[in-house]
Amino acid sequence: MCTSPSYPQLTLALPPSALTGFASLLQHGILFPVERPAAVLPFLLALPGFSADYIENTVQTIFINGVAADSLDRDLGPGSTLALSAAMPGLAGAIFRRQGVHGSLRSRPATTKSSVATDSGFITLKLFNSIATDRVQDLLSMGFLVSGKALHDFAAMREALFQPPTVATLDGKAVDHAELLRLAAACPMLMVRNVAEPMATP
Repeated sequence: MCTSPSYPQLTLALPPSALTGFASLLQHGILFPVERPAAVLPFLLALPGFSADYIENTVQTIFINGVAADSLDRDLGPGSTLALSAAMPGLAGAIFRRQGVHGSLRSRPATTKSSVATDSGFITLKLFNSIATDRVQDLLSMGFLVSGKALHDFAAMREALFQPPTVATLDGKAVDHAELLRLAAACPMLMVRNVAEPMATP
């Protein structure tokens, strides 16, 4: 059982062909420890690849705790979930697009009693569609926290991504796919990082 306050380190050496396969891990949510509320825009600008231009032109849909938001001038408290998407197709995309003309068609969330979140010391960031694909290489190179359950559920459905030439080590010990699933299920959180340099494009 993983009980140390220093998170177990899953180090990956991924071939370039496997990188995009990890984009869907970002949909499960990556975790950022926080002690106090953080403003959305500075939070995003601190992440690799999230320039002001990229945010303005590519991040078209924002959900904060499941509610569509038009403004980046918001605070994320511990336990918050921020989800980002590029433009979505159809009427749904038009309704949820930030500052879109159809924003008035959104349903208003019902008021519910608050509950204690199990990840109350973290901001959860979820990335979808082309944003996940764009940013997965940068975020994996930086390294990020994920819950053991998220990693387990992701890896259980994508065994091929963890086969050679991918090399995976947990705290310096080589692990195969089966061992990774067992360990991920036992760890509340893990730090995931890719150390392989992408091959240069001719």
